[in-house]
Amino acid sequence: MRRSPRSYPRPLTARECATLERMARGMTQKMIAFEFGISISTVGNIAANAYRKLGVHSAAAAVNAHRDAHMFCGTRVDFGPVRDRIRASSLTRIV
Repeated sequence: MRRSPRSYPRPLTARECATLERMARGMTQKMIAFEFGISISTVGNIAANAYRKLGVHSAAAAVNAHRDAHMFCGTRVDFGPVRDRIRASSLTRIV
């Protein structure tokens, strides 16, 4: 017997938690995409997956549901591209 997604919930991924945390801080999808080094549409897909898993239809509802259900998410997301950009920008300031 196959279960529907609602009766068999999946946890949020680290990337989904990190995206919702940034949305809670007021960051736009464009800002999140720049920080993660991914496309804006990918951020939208990540957010949509999180909305579906939380059973909500808006960013505000997702942020509230995330805070209630995942108070201590403790996400560790790989920010490799961001680290490279920060290093490059700090080197150009010194020079």
